[in-house]
Amino acid sequence: MDKPIPLTGMARGKVIGKTLVKIGASHSKGALKKMLLPTQDKASIQSQTHEETAKIILEALGELKGVSVKIAQQVMLALPFLPQNYLEHISKSFNAIPPINRALIRKIIKQELGRYPEEVFERFESTPFGSASLGQVHKAFYQGRNVAIKVQYPGIAQSIYTDMGMVKFMLQRFAKGQNIDHLIEEINQRLNEEVDYGCEAKNMMFFKENMTHLNIVIPRVYPELSTSKVLVCDYVEGLSLSDFLKSKPTQKQRNHYAQILFDTFFTTLYHLKAIHADPNPGNFIFMQEGKLGLIDFGCIKYVDHTFLTQYNHLHLSLIKGAEEDDIVRQYANLKMIDKADIVTMRTFYHEIIQPLDSLYIEILKEDCYDFGAEHSFSKRGFETILATQKKQTHSVHKFNQEYLFLNRTLLGYYTLFEQLHAKIDTRFAKALMKEHQGENNDASY
Repeated sequence: MDKPIPLTGMARGKVIGKTLVKIGASHSKGALKKMLLPTQDKASIQSQTHEETAKIILEALGELKGVSVKIAQQVMLALPFLPQNYLEHISKSFNAIPPINRALIRKIIKQELGRYPEEVFERFESTPFGSASLGQVHKAFYQGRNVAIKVQYPGIAQSIYTDMGMVKFMLQRFAKGQNIDHLIEEINQRLNEEVDYGCEAKNMMFFKENMTHLNIVIPRVYPELSTSKVLVCDYVEGLSLSDFLKSKPTQKQRNHYAQILFDTFFTTLYHLKAIHADPNPGNFIFMQEGKLGLIDFGCIKYVDHTFLTQYNHLHLSLIKGAEEDDIVRQYANLKMIDKADIVTMRTFYHEIIQPLDSLYIEILKEDCYDFGAEHSFSKRGFETILATQKKQTHSVHKFNQEYLFLNRTLLGYYTLFEQLHAKIDTRFAKALMKEHQGENNDASY
């Protein structure tokens, strides 16, 4: 029989406390082994300790469900202070969280839709085919079409505050003193949006109506069957990223799908002033005939026009290699540098900002970028972010969060491109940037 999901702060706190004790015991055991074994075996012991710790965390995620899993997703994409073992296990966990029982699923659907699933759908599969972090997904047949039904775990919305506090405590143990307040605040905002499936339904309909890419497939939403806790949309048939890679795709196929994602990011940013901001591999379905399914619209970032214009002008200036003091002033206008005399701002720029901007502009400097050849890009990116935090932990939390959010989301997509070993063409993205600048009467590029 399934364990009931712990819903109260005390119940969820017990799970976290038990997990921390297990992690501590695992690390103590590993430390003792390292003291007793020869130097050449210490790396192996450390790897085993990370493996055990990853399994302990996975067990806790499976028991807590929902919010903690979503936080793990966000952290995996946002910061690299967890060892690779953790990241790999967390990645596997997204579709491996134990399902809640059938009776509870029927009860939730009855509460939300007024009828039991077998009364609403022509066919309903009570065994879920996937996890959606904050819920689980079932397949059904409705009006002659295969549909996916996302059902939210009970008590999720109420558990956000408790889980965020506990997970912040856990992360600080691994972050080694790094400032993660801005990350926690941002994830908290996104989570409160994501627990409302009604909001996700609106996002999905907005993108489906306004996206024009011929190879992007966005499922149709059924508003009459969607509530804050249940979301029904067309089922998208295709392969996950891992299954796609196992199929041994050609280099042309790898490049094709990466190019779709790259172009779509910039198209939606500049044409819709919104991006699909959750580059979790599970949100992309590799379909036949070169099409890519885009699912899970819970995490969407809508961008202010004034900010986008400044952001765009700055990046075009960086690509062009504009005069350094002009770059520094633009960063100050974007609230990435505290306004002061130019010498003080320039010093901060050299130490903190320049390593980051050179990283992101590296992709756009040339007409093509080969992630297969530059397979360490995301690793370098994460290391650069951490290095800046170590230098200025008191300043990082004051940075423009929109700026950081966009660039970190891009870094998440670049991590996907590395897994694909893909080569992308940057010319279309740069054309959109120049088009936006022209529309806003900025200096020509």
